[in-house]
Amino acid sequence: MTSKHSTWACAAPLEQTLAPVGTDAGWLSPAERERCERFSGAQRRRQFVGGRWLARLLLAHVRGVADPASLVLGLDPDGRSKAPPPWRLSISHSGDWIGVAVADASLVGMDLQVDAPGRDWQALAAFAGLQPCLDSAYFYRHWTLAEAWLKAHPDITSLTSLRGLRWQPDAAGPAWHGQVGALHWTVVGASAPQWVGSLLPQSLQPAPGDGWAPLDGTVSGA
Repeated sequence: MTSKHSTWACAAPLEQTLAPVGTDAGWLSPAERERCERFSGAQRRRQFVGGRWLARLLLAHVRGVADPASLVLGLDPDGRSKAPPPWRLSISHSGDWIGVAVADASLVGMDLQVDAPGRDWQALAAFAGLQPCLDSAYFYRHWTLAEAWLKAHPDITSLTSLRGLRWQPDAAGPAWHGQVGALHWTVVGASAPQWVGSLLPQSLQPAPGDGWAPLDGTVSGA
């Protein structure tokens, strides 16, 4: 039996995530298949399928379900995947990585960002209202914190709503950030993420990360 208000996370390379299912996506729900077919690019469809399979793997692990393909995920009006209540989930992808976070009866949000050479992070920082950024690591930390916060709060409808959001270190969270090589990750939840590295051969097993909290007054309704 899992404890209430726990948060689990898994991140793995896209190729490893797709390896168990190959080209067979019959386990997707009708709504998921319809959404997948709307993507014009093959890579985006692969990311969609990989994210939904990793979500099922992680949910099956924490719920003690033997067959991940038996789990049915819904879609909200914005096309985001929903786990069967009371479970919540968040899916992210960046470059060749797929990540999923799940929680039992509490909000959860996850964001991955690969520090890609040549990306104009200064321009992205200006768009997100994060200036001045000291370096790319500062930018990616605050960008993923904002994105994960957005995913954990579906009432926030646009990243532009988070312009000016600032974060301060806080061991109690509600956000945890870390970096593995060029991959930056943030998980928002009721507790520090428990990383599950046993689902796929190259799943990450990072430390829980450093805790962060939004500065008072920087997010309306937070």
